[in-house]
Amino acid sequence: MRRRLGVLCSALALTTALMTALTAVTACEPALDPSTYRHPVPLPEPAPASAQWIVDLVATLNTPPQCPKPTLPALAVLDSDGQDRAVAFWLVDNLDVCYAVINHRGESPTTIWFAAIEDLIPRTPMPADTTAGVDSYAFTAYRGQVGDITVSGDPDHLVSPVRHRTVDLGAGHLVTFAAYHYRIPATGRPLTLSLCTATRPCRDAH
Repeated sequence: MRRRLGVLCSALALTTALMTALTAVTACEPALDPSTYRHPVPLPEPAPASAQWIVDLVATLNTPPQCPKPTLPALAVLDSDGQDRAVAFWLVDNLDVCYAVINHRGESPTTIWFAAIEDLIPRTPMPADTTAGVDSYAFTAYRGQVGDITVSGDPDHLVSPVRHRTVDLGAGHLVTFAAYHYRIPATGRPLTLSLCTATRPCRDAH
């Protein structure tokens, strides 16, 4: 009886040791980054009712196939001037974003882009128009919560200050989306603009 009990105790001890080892291995595995899995991102505040014209306009346009049509709860308006000009974005999910640059003044068309957020962060912002003498918007993103973004280099051609909004993509993964409105010189001369923050190196803005 004692021998059987000893065998049983040995088996239990071995099982306990194996379970402990497995638990230790599991605890040592790197935590999975939830930001790599696609999931919807609700915005805490919907766009105001005054932005309904943007939703209605985009609904009539051809958009990139990856872009859903925006709704007020999904839309974030960074800048607008009545119903003549605006820049807004809406998230496809936590990995991709769509944004629209609307310009009803002059001949610049409304343009809608699709971008992977991680690709947008390190890239020099892409202007909506590069025609000499016209107004244009550029859209970009920063990792984390970033405030006090300024444009330096050629302030005479900056039409409005940088507008930005920080979004939590999930699990504390913050991204700050920003846009600025500027005028391309009519002479065609080079335009030097830089985006600067208080704590990060400046980046090319054009």
